[in-house]
Amino acid sequence: MANYKDYDGVTRPVERVGSTKAKAINNLLEALRDRARRSGDGEIKAETKVSVAADMWLKSIDESSKAARTKREYRDTWNRYLATPMGHLRVRDIRVSTVNRLITETRDRNGRGAASHVKVVLSGIFALVVRHDALDKNPVREIESLGAKKRKKERTVNAKTIGPILGVFHAAESAKRWDLVDMVDVLSGLGCRIGELLALDWDTSVNFDAGTIRFHGTAIRVTGRGLFVQDHTKSRAGMRTIRPPGWVMDILKRRRSEAETPWVFPSASGTLRDPDNTRARFRMVVEKTPYKGLHPHDFRHYVAGVLDDAGLTAREIADYLGHERISTTQEDYMERGVVGEDVGPALAERPKIELPKDEG
Repeated sequence: MANYKDYDGVTRPVERVGSTKAKAINNLLEALRDRARRSGDGEIKAETKVSVAADMWLKSIDESSKAARTKREYRDTWNRYLATPMGHLRVRDIRVSTVNRLITETRDRNGRGAASHVKVVLSGIFALVVRHDALDKNPVREIESLGAKKRKKERTVNAKTIGPILGVFHAAESAKRWDLVDMVDVLSGLGCRIGELLALDWDTSVNFDAGTIRFHGTAIRVTGRGLFVQDHTKSRAGMRTIRPPGWVMDILKRRRSEAETPWVFPSASGTLRDPDNTRARFRMVVEKTPYKGLHPHDFRHYVAGVLDDAGLTAREIADYLGHERISTTQEDYMERGVVGEDVGPALAERPKIELPKDEG
């Protein structure tokens, strides 16, 4: 009977690592390979948790010359879709099937856009792992495409849930204290990105006479640079002027009459508002409700669905939402001057607010 000394110093027989001699030999070779990896000088080893490798990769991205928005999207993708199902796993436990299942589930729950981001982030993380010799090959490279799209699950914010969700915010003292009530109402009519909303100012963004809103930048926080308005949106198509429904403009008129700062949705101190902090407070408001995990972006999908149900074309919806490619609108959400001329009627009816029923 052959014996070998495992990485923990204990001598074990070969038969214990395989049901046949051939399997035992193969498993022994793998164990020796893993032991060599553990004793290497690299910071990432076979037993390293994926969350540690992710932190290292995200740090390298933060220090790179990539666009600030790209850096934030990568980190948001890890936190939102990957940290919980992937972070606790060891590098040695990762298989192609593990990665494929996670990407596929993300696609089915959240759309191909989210799945594409997940694939990019995982590919970067495991490329780093391979460079540290903790894996032989990048498991993401074995996945050629996102495959056929399956039927999506029902969106968090939809025609049935919009009323109760708005009601949660209207009833929550924390939402009132954090000035989230008007924000969720406006998001349900604009469908814009949260960074675009927080970048709006009274002087250059809102034209009450014309009844239009001009999106011209994105509020963003970058390590080492702080909080500022990036003078462009996610794409060229994001730089747009829209004509929203009248009730949205009515909310903004009221806010303008009460405004003491140049920002449409300022922080409590009247300065530019932090989008990361705003997202966190969204989650806190709905933490103990059926809508736990709600994200401001969910209202964007809701608006796209309303416009799609109203019969608008993919191009019209893409223009209103600021999508550069209509394929993005078609797959994941459903010449340019003032866009949304036909959107107003589709969104003209303000969602009914359904306040939570008192318990007890």
